[in-house]
Amino acid sequence: MANEYNNQNYEKYVDFLFPTDWGKESKTLAGLGKSRTEQQDTVPFKIVRVLKSAIKENEYQALVLCKFLNKDSYVFSLSKDGGRNWLFTCPISTKLYFNMALVKIPTLDTTFSDIIDTKYGKRAYYKKGKKITPFKFTDIQGKSISSDSLKGKVIVLNFWSISCSSCIAEMPELNKLVAKMRGKDVVFIAPAVLSPKDVLINNFLPKHPFDFRVVPIDIDDYSVSVFPTLVIIDRNLKVVESSSKLSNKDLEQKIEKSLSNIN
Repeated sequence: MANEYNNQNYEKYVDFLFPTDWGKESKTLAGLGKSRTEQQDTVPFKIVRVLKSAIKENEYQALVLCKFLNKDSYVFSLSKDGGRNWLFTCPISTKLYFNMALVKIPTLDTTFSDIIDTKYGKRAYYKKGKKITPFKFTDIQGKSISSDSLKGKVIVLNFWSISCSSCIAEMPELNKLVAKMRGKDVVFIAPAVLSPKDVLINNFLPKHPFDFRVVPIDIDDYSVSVFPTLVIIDRNLKVVESSSKLSNKDLEQKIEKSLSNIN
């Protein structure tokens, strides 16, 4: 497989596929390789070695290390006919969260995560209707705050970064919501990604006041990849909502609904 691919034998093996192309008719897939040949694509690409292979429900799978634009990358390859024909993903960064790969290619064997993402299954994950992974944060004032201490209150988490323009743009409206909710059983916490404590205190927050409790975090401990992401947690520490597209009006309504539920 690797030799044929390196030699650009696209009539035998189908070339780069975006994950959204999986499942289409084989005739369509074959056309992709033909198109690349006709375009005389010369982008530097070389398969280095197959890192791991697996068979899942009669589907052959392989994780391939390659050099793409002279950088290490991964390529997933799948075969549904016993290895006679293979489908390949486009090169993917080696800094990959395995759960994101599963979103694109749900049939992947999870043992590939042993190579790709050793923290797979261990990160805090916020799924609607599920109980949260317990947390213990330390805010920029040095005060600790834990999920156990907040049980019985509604919790709003806003994952953000100082480099995220849309995060910054929504701060004034979020501050208004915090003021409006003052005195109610709701706590607003802002886990900050790639945002050093000293930069937050000395440079960023003096220019962009934020009334959430700001807590610097290591994003590698969380299954959050889009910013800002808002998570609403009810009094029993279950996720009510987790979204990167929640309007301030919807956020307020969902908080009020959670506050009204005292069970």
